[in-house]
Amino acid sequence: MNYDEVFFKDGSLRDIYILDTDIQVWALIFNYLESSEINYQVTIDGLLTRIRDIAELLRIKKEASIGITIEYSEIDICGHFYEGSVIEFDISPIQIDSEKKIDVLMNFLKDLSRNLNKTIIITPEMTIEEVLVRVEPKGKIELIM
Repeated sequence: MNYDEVFFKDGSLRDIYILDTDIQVWALIFNYLESSEINYQVTIDGLLTRIRDIAELLRIKKEASIGITIEYSEIDICGHFYEGSVIEFDISPIQIDSEKKIDVLMNFLKDLSRNLNKTIIITPEMTIEEVLVRVEPKGKIELIM
């Protein structure tokens, strides 16, 4: 897959959406990250927290900003806690600067999709309708352009 086709060097973020979710999927994400020994940090108003209880984080979310940064093989995948039918993360195209990095990212998304049994899409920033890449739970990756 040619990373230039998906991660243009225009500086704008790309969104990663996990579709058809609910708050329980956050617990599955934490379980996946911990069982895979993938580094991640949760912050409350920018300060690190050890809280991993989803209900507690969503309660705090009413009064503070809750963020998560997944650190995967020199790629930072950043998100915020929202209740809703999709979970959104952001990724900077500047970090996807080689074919190797796109392969690393796609392998991570394939594994996450399979573990959550959820479809994951990559889109331009704030445009969920314009799908660039679709990752299916059975491991299929589709470049849509």
